Amino acid sequence: MIVRTWKTLPKLVRFMVRNAALGIGFGWALLGALLWADVGGLGSLIGHSRLAGPALFLLFGGFAVTFGGAAVSTAVLLGHEFEDDRDLDKAGPAVVTDDPLPATLPAKTR
Repeated sequence: MIVRTWKTLPKLVRFMVRNAALGIGFGWALLGALLWADVGGLGSLIGHSRLAGPALFLLFGGFAVTFGGAAVSTAVLLGHEFEDDRDLDKAGPAVVTDDPLPATLPAKTR
């Protein structure tokens, strides 16, 4: 069921979801490593806090948004080409003009 639904999504949506998931996974792995290594005492600070749940929720959410967005934007800026894009290259520009200068209008004087 999920595979069938995944295949029916447009390629662009699948591209963005896949890259966002990769970025979120990388960000959460980095956060886990930071907490495990106790960088700056962050792991022990959260471990001894009464509000460890909300703190972890905010950390995981912040890392997910940051790294997920960074992964998607990096993938888009790298210029991934879809098979459908090749048809657009054959079509040529939408408007073809022989005159490279913009049209000029005469000014009205009083």
